[in-house]
Amino acid sequence: MVFLKPIPAAARYEYMKNITIIGSGNIGGNLARLFAPKHNVTLGSRHPEQTRTKLPGVTVTDYAQAAKSADMVVLAVPFSEVSTIAAKLGSLAGKTVIDVTNPLTPDFMALTIGHTTSAGEAVQAAFPQAHVVKAFNTVLAQVLAKAVSGAKSLPSVLIAGNNAAANAEIVQLAKDAGFSAFDTGAITNARYLEPLAALGIQLAYAKGHGGEVGFTFSAVN
Repeated sequence: MVFLKPIPAAARYEYMKNITIIGSGNIGGNLARLFAPKHNVTLGSRHPEQTRTKLPGVTVTDYAQAAKSADMVVLAVPFSEVSTIAAKLGSLAGKTVIDVTNPLTPDFMALTIGHTTSAGEAVQAAFPQAHVVKAFNTVLAQVLAKAVSGAKSLPSVLIAGNNAAANAEIVQLAKDAGFSAFDTGAITNARYLEPLAALGIQLAYAKGHGGEVGFTFSAVN
């Protein structure tokens, strides 16, 4: 796997982006805090007033309004809500959509789909005119919280998507947030990233290692 290539400097995205995060839970809230120092971040919430109280200093509005001016839209919601939210957001044509979802069972201990498809592919189907990039789904909420607080030893962010330029944007976004990051290829590779997320959950909670753990990709010298 050492054949993964670094993203050339010419492919890196313009520094400041308008990022909308859909979902204000532990994942969405921590991503908002993580990205806000370097980007314009708007949080889309079902209950904007409650979310403004919980996350002071972050711009909060409803889902549809939040997505209008976004360059990137982050889906940080349960996978089961994707189709409902897609109907509210519209096509998101031409935008980069970061899919953080995992198709987990209600107890979070197993996946509901896999092998022949993935949540990433389902999100791409829900937004066929957008550039969907699977990313951050293998990073636990507690790890994101540690990243917000300035932790230096962070896991890798593995991404998958069909658009090379969008993939490069998200690799650089993750690196700017303090993570190592690698492009694994097409969105179909979400079929492998989502089981990796499930394994992380098993290690963290079923095996008792705690939520401040993650996977790091590196070459062996």
